[in-house]
Amino acid sequence: MPNQPKLFTPGPVDVFDETLAALSGPVPYMMHPEWLALQAETGQMLQQVFQTKNRVFMATSPGSGAIETGVASLFQAGDRVMAIRNGTFAERLIQILNTYGCEVIAVEGVWGQAIDLDRVADAIRQQPDIDGIAVVGNETGTGVRNPVQELAQMAHERDVPIFADLVSGMGGYDIPMDKWELDVVATSSNKALEMAPGLGIISASERGWEIVDRKTPTANRGWYLNLHTWREALERPAFPFPTTPATASIAGLHASLKRILEVETLEGHWARYAWAQRVVRTGLAAIGFASLAPDAVASPTVSTICKRADMENIEELRDYLRDQHNSLISTSGGLLMGQVARISHMGKAGTQEYVVPLLLAVEDFVRVKKGVAVPVGASLVGLEAEDRWY
Repeated sequence: MPNQPKLFTPGPVDVFDETLAALSGPVPYMMHPEWLALQAETGQMLQQVFQTKNRVFMATSPGSGAIETGVASLFQAGDRVMAIRNGTFAERLIQILNTYGCEVIAVEGVWGQAIDLDRVADAIRQQPDIDGIAVVGNETGTGVRNPVQELAQMAHERDVPIFADLVSGMGGYDIPMDKWELDVVATSSNKALEMAPGLGIISASERGWEIVDRKTPTANRGWYLNLHTWREALERPAFPFPTTPATASIAGLHASLKRILEVETLEGHWARYAWAQRVVRTGLAAIGFASLAPDAVASPTVSTICKRADMENIEELRDYLRDQHNSLISTSGGLLMGQVARISHMGKAGTQEYVVPLLLAVEDFVRVKKGVAVPVGASLVGLEAEDRWY
């Protein structure tokens, strides 16, 4: 794309050169021994990111495909599923649950706040006969991390599974699937794993598989979006895929994961995101943009900022950055439409090469469009407190 803008969107993200090189190579053949070895290594690296001993499946789909696979496999029509509702993507998860005939018990939360665990406990006391809990762990619409570990504990106290949509969270901060005893987890290639869109990624625990296996075999699970289909394929050595896999995308993901695990290290990857989050939130606060999410529950992968009092809507900032600085941010929808912008820290957006020009561009917006005499560099205050730049 000529004049490619810098992406500060929470997906897709600007990927690094190693990944671009892998994506631009010849399309691999799925049964070639070298590619089969690469695919197996990619699965092993995903296990490191997920911090799990369980198999991790890579399907040709968006993250929503992985979410739907998890819902269709773990639950069935008539199941009573308690779902956390405190953001745009929580609304989507509930819509998917409804599509599969689940009876959804929604626990309402405040958009911009993590779910109140006392509210969840009250809901369970009032509705103890549930078949599972479903949550969006990292809600990019609000920039909030929900308490996934605690919700998993609540689910297991009721002897029911938890499904976690971690599409924008997995890889971006410490989410140990096995330690937290998460039953089914879904994510995507084009967020904190820093690859292009195209792969929906999912894993189930031993406990999760036990629940999947005892569900009614004739349940309306579909075929492709069905964990049984993927497990059966992997156990078939002659052709270990349900269908032709997205070989080029898996090669790109392999390159990205090698960079994350071997160049940055997983802990270093998390640290870079946390650094970008602190610098951006601090810098924008210094020039009049308050953050929606409180520090204690703010997502490391995406920051949400509220419009200034002198702005009609947040789209003013989005359009100015796009038209004058060739930089793209996103806005929030639903209850926050027109009020909140979303700024990603994933991919190259989590580097000083991107962060510093973005902050200076927002300063420029305040001076030019709002007529406020902001000193040049006022938004870089967050960098001064950091021992290291990325």
